Amino acid sequence: MSPFQSDGSVRKDGELMRRIAAGDTGALRQIMDVQAPRLTRLALGIVGRLDEAEDVAQETLLALWNAAPQWQEKSTVGAFLRTVATRKSIDLLRKRQSQVEDFEFDRLLDPGQGPEAELEKREDLARLAEMMAALPENQRTALVLAHFEGLSHAEAAETMELGVDAYSSLLARARRALRQKFEGAEMEKGGDDDHG
Repeated sequence: MSPFQSDGSVRKDGELMRRIAAGDTGALRQIMDVQAPRLTRLALGIVGRLDEAEDVAQETLLALWNAAPQWQEKSTVGAFLRTVATRKSIDLLRKRQSQVEDFEFDRLLDPGQGPEAELEKREDLARLAEMMAALPENQRTALVLAHFEGLSHAEAAETMELGVDAYSSLLARARRALRQKFEGAEMEKGGDDDHG
């Protein structure tokens, strides 16, 4: 068991999984209500398309249903689902054999913002999505887990099946690469302004 998982959470999830294994769809619904939006958001950050992210979330929840009879109380349901969703998202990218063209982070925007702030945020997110799409999939995944999912290094490392040091190094490389892309875009933008 990872240090960030409490015995209570693992036991509670174990009870839910026993109920699911016995055919209790209410227990599955309880997990789905909490986890489906999180899984969709996680997959969206990696695959960049909402329809595919929703498919990944559904396939991941189906994997949980299928795993229920053999469930062992070693980790939480959330950790299991994050790992499966991450794997399925990466597999989908590999099958697609092309870079993500259009992240749909705008769907994750806070609708409570004013139109000017929303427009500026959409433009920033579009630039961020374009830059992230150009990163290698493992770097993009590391960034999504840290910055969009808010996982600790230990949680993200477990999800990516890496050691914490390896994950931290990967995340640092991803941040550097993204910063270089951003700085390059700012320089190009500045050059365009000088000539425009």
